[in-house]
Amino acid sequence: MSTNYYDILSPTKIIPHMKTAAALALAQSADPNVVSIISQSQVATLWAGMGSIVRLKCEDTFGNSTFIIAKNIKCSNPRSFGDKRKAASYRVEASFYGSQYCKDLSERHICCKGLYTEDDGNGSIAILMTPLPNATIRYMDGDTAQAAVRSVARLHAYFWGDTKADAAVAEGGLAEQGTYWYLDTRPDEYDYMSDRGLSGELKRAASDIDEALKNHEYQTVCHGDLKGCNMAMSRDPRYVMFVDFQYLGKACPAKDLAYLFVCGMDVDLDFEERREREMLQLYIDELAACGVGADRKTPLPTLEGLKEALDLSYCDLYRWMLGWGVWGNGFLEGRVERCLGGIVEKL
Repeated sequence: MSTNYYDILSPTKIIPHMKTAAALALAQSADPNVVSIISQSQVATLWAGMGSIVRLKCEDTFGNSTFIIAKNIKCSNPRSFGDKRKAASYRVEASFYGSQYCKDLSERHICCKGLYTEDDGNGSIAILMTPLPNATIRYMDGDTAQAAVRSVARLHAYFWGDTKADAAVAEGGLAEQGTYWYLDTRPDEYDYMSDRGLSGELKRAASDIDEALKNHEYQTVCHGDLKGCNMAMSRDPRYVMFVDFQYLGKACPAKDLAYLFVCGMDVDLDFEERREREMLQLYIDELAACGVGADRKTPLPTLEGLKEALDLSYCDLYRWMLGWGVWGNGFLEGRVERCLGGIVEKL
């Protein structure tokens, strides 16, 4: 998959993917005013060959051109543990795009508007949505990084607290555990970890860290895959919009922040000394602006409390990487080395 696989404004290939009749039927389900398909552009293939994302250029009854993004998933009879995880994630994403959550968040320019979802119950899923307003992000620093943090806070604020997050799982079909690297879904990677050195220490503490995050006082619904290729600048340059909601589910919000800081942002050498604290404060300020803390039952996070949760989340993320492959910003290993001992003493 290319780095910019959601670059829906300028796809690199024009490959018809669906039969015209099938494409038209889907487009008309999303927009009854569509009368014809002008062209199709395949912009991505999905992991494990489970389908594709297609950009449909349509003509409506008024003679205007309109664009629809169609995500077509084929995941019948998944066999491996990983394929079963992916298949479940697409059902979560379909639930999200067909929900009131998506409608509300699209109005706040956090995600694209869901137009139509279809699930035949046998692994064939279609998700239709509006296009992103801009190309996906290739480099995330400065104002762009701040926009990402503000938008993560907006997403988290919408689901903030156990009550809202649990309802999103029970009533909205979101995942019981958000992200794609949580311990329960990565048994193979856990087994691949070395029993020696830092890896061994982290392996022995993995279950306790996982439980600490599950039971942390800060809970929300996390996006679960905050890479630049899953974001685009909003029409308001203070914010970004997100795509790829497969791993949307309940989790400690610091898990999203840890992944964003390690795998999403392009950071300088002073990130830990200065920028991380600034980003956490920006996140807290945006939560407050969205109303988090107004209810005593769901207090606003403190800077120190959020940093403590972030250290737990860094360790949790690095645990998965040590069994799968380490990537992202290079400060992660040193951070885990410095904080793991203190975390283990408290667990």
